Amino acid sequence: MDTKIKKSLNNTELDPSRLEEINKHFDFDYLKSMAVNILGPIDRYYFRSRFINFETIPERNNPDSPVIYISNHSGMTFPWDAIIFVGKIFQKNKMQLENSLRALTAPALSASRYMQPYFVDDFWRRVGGVDATLENFDTMMNLKDSNVLIYPEGIAGIGKGFDKKYQLQQFSSSFIRMAIKYKTDIVPVSVVNGEYINPYSYRNDELNKLVNKIGIPFLPVGPITPLVAVQPWIYYFGMPSKLTYYRGNTIKLYVMTDK
Repeated sequence: MDTKIKKSLNNTELDPSRLEEINKHFDFDYLKSMAVNILGPIDRYYFRSRFINFETIPERNNPDSPVIYISNHSGMTFPWDAIIFVGKIFQKNKMQLENSLRALTAPALSASRYMQPYFVDDFWRRVGGVDATLENFDTMMNLKDSNVLIYPEGIAGIGKGFDKKYQLQQFSSSFIRMAIKYKTDIVPVSVVNGEYINPYSYRNDELNKLVNKIGIPFLPVGPITPLVAVQPWIYYFGMPSKLTYYRGNTIKLYVMTDK
């Protein structure tokens, strides 16, 4: 790890410019418009999500640091499991940032124009996403309103292939470090049916190496793959899988250890 980043993570005083940097493109009105006019109807009439054990939204145990939500990741397409989850929690909080979620997103989503929906500049950052780096994660632990959502499997989870459905891939343990450092709760969420957003699609490492060169993290090999050549936007398409989100018991690592 870079020495400068190590020092910043050990420093209890946050440089305000770091918060300014992760908020530079965030547009609350844009997020609200997306939630009301696009994500709301897509969720209600297409994915028809179910939320179990979310009768109440967890509040911060530490007023100075956000709760960390963690979840499994899948779908072999755009991160619809995350998009619908963030949008629905935002709606449950009556379009208020407090106790809503801002997600750490794979840097590849913002780095490539092809991964911005319909080439909308800085789309993921405008709706609140933050590039998933250790330094950015540490900075987000100082947010005073939103909580934080992280998919520890990252791209390896969403692009693992249908043959590995419901199998966790190797994941980052940074959320454990942050939860202990900031003495904040972890809220685990299990997503069911995400594997069926793009079913019977598989990964091919050689093909992925080729598409990586143009900034696409993976290309699923399955029934809709030939259609990508005809209509590139089909890459965003997902089947109407009935996404189900189950909230598990809150984990309080900071009472187990201080190391």
